[in-house]
Amino acid sequence: MLTVAEIDLPQSIQKRLREEAAFAESFAAFTREHLIGFRQPAAVAAAIIGPVLLAFVYYSSDFINTMNVAMTFGITTLLFLLGAWYVNRRAIRDAYVRQTRARREARADLQAGVGEAVYLKMVQQPLFYEHEHGVICLADTGDERTVYFDVDSFENDSRWFLYINGDMHRDTWRWMRLMGSGAVAEFSASGQRMSKIGDTPYVEAPDAWEAISIALGEPQDGDIIDMPLEKVLTTISRLL
Repeated sequence: MLTVAEIDLPQSIQKRLREEAAFAESFAAFTREHLIGFRQPAAVAAAIIGPVLLAFVYYSSDFINTMNVAMTFGITTLLFLLGAWYVNRRAIRDAYVRQTRARREARADLQAGVGEAVYLKMVQQPLFYEHEHGVICLADTGDERTVYFDVDSFENDSRWFLYINGDMHRDTWRWMRLMGSGAVAEFSASGQRMSKIGDTPYVEAPDAWEAISIALGEPQDGDIIDMPLEKVLTTISRLL
């Protein structure tokens, strides 16, 4: 059974959205903070070790040796930072893209000001299909339709932790659907466990989910598919 009610955004969600909407760094500033700010372990280590090392050398030697050590230490630190940039350059760009997208979506959600509080009590156990980027969750809504969740294991999605802990297998789901971006928030699962942990099939084919998405009508995370769960299962089984 699925019930949906439109409500004002809770204060906890509004606070998070305001923080995401306030992101305003340029890519250059974002990269600089990741390389020489406190997000970079090498920069933190240099900031702690450098002054102590130079003070010790100056105390035990003279000014010339201190300058030589400072130059050597600075060059070594710079090489470490350049190496960190080279290794993490794609991750830094991806993180910037995610935060820029989150800012845009947060502003849309704040402008909408309301969301849909969704409650689902299941009588059939949900379906899970795990893949290299996360897990697809499908559940019967009780009216010959199916809710579709696309849970990403790389974006700190709370549903991924519920899934690996076995709580996504429970029969009662609650979540908030934000009206501006359509994103799923405040997801929780409770009640009786309906399927065993570890029974999830793993999809290895790299392009399988593109075919499945097309077959299901290319739903987005949190969408309701006009297809009963049994037909969804048959469709996916035929494609895999």
